[in-house]
Amino acid sequence: MSRDVALTARLKYFTKRLTSFNPGRVWSFATQIAEEQGKWAPPIFIDMLWWAAFHDTAYIDYYEADFALLSRRERKTFMTSLVQHHLAAALNNRTDVLQFENKLTFNKRFAEYLGREWLDLEDSTPEQFQAFVERHPVIIAKHPVGREGKGVFRYDTAEHADIDQLRDELIGRGERLIEEPIAQHPYLAEYCAGTVNTTRVATFFDGTTVHVLMAAQKFGRGAVSDQFTWGGFFTMIDENGKSFGPGHTGKHVSKYLTHPDSGKSIVDYQVPLWDEVVDLVTRAAKEVPTVPYVGWDVAVGPEGPVLIEGNWTPGLYETRVSATGIRTGSRERHRPVIEASRR
Repeated sequence: MSRDVALTARLKYFTKRLTSFNPGRVWSFATQIAEEQGKWAPPIFIDMLWWAAFHDTAYIDYYEADFALLSRRERKTFMTSLVQHHLAAALNNRTDVLQFENKLTFNKRFAEYLGREWLDLEDSTPEQFQAFVERHPVIIAKHPVGREGKGVFRYDTAEHADIDQLRDELIGRGERLIEEPIAQHPYLAEYCAGTVNTTRVATFFDGTTVHVLMAAQKFGRGAVSDQFTWGGFFTMIDENGKSFGPGHTGKHVSKYLTHPDSGKSIVDYQVPLWDEVVDLVTRAAKEVPTVPYVGWDVAVGPEGPVLIEGNWTPGLYETRVSATGIRTGSRERHRPVIEASRR
């Protein structure tokens, strides 16, 4: 049984699972896995229940990490949603995380790391918005609170004859955060010029040292966001900023040796200015010591990296053996934050 989650958290999770248990949903996962991997569904169904109850593994984690293809020892090397949420809840101050949940608050708190101009429509005048779009004819509009790339939109203001009306429409739809588009590094633009391809870096600040726990490079397909909801995919990144496997979406048979649109190699990918990326997140991670466990989204520009946002629940990024052939996850790299949660 996993000991990386406190007993009270595990009991709470187990109780929630019992009260919301839907055997049809679990069976649906089991039959899908069996079909994709040429196995028999009943043993997978039982195994999923066992790992959910005693090894902190949600059904979707079991599916997306290909647990049916892994040995018990290999499975124990993978992070799971429950472990990650437990760590975030145990270590991150519940009040101070609000600085990360709201993008407007985040932009104010981390202004020196953004490298771009932005505007709060509800805290500015129509004249200020007019001047903003004159400087930046293409704008990025965001809902202040949103996840997975939802609530993010791109507008060419030249297509709108009445800028005051556009402003009113944006406010009416809750798209009150307006940002200057980010220019990305030429190397990244070779992969997908139409999307800012961001790097997710999870860090833990123990009060003295900032530990880089995990990194993943996300790639877009031309949409405003590189998230899965917009057709994006990712590859895992090692401690030197290098890809260590094909890209994938977390879904079955999603394997990208090259970018499907540009043809650029995913397995040979190297995060540009990696040392500067690490320096950026190291400095940012010390800004709010009461929120020590964060997943940062970083965009690398021509002159250096900038922050997009910080996620106080860092997001689960793991390799998938059916796509990458890699049978080891990132839990050991999370050891510093796991040990801290036990104190």
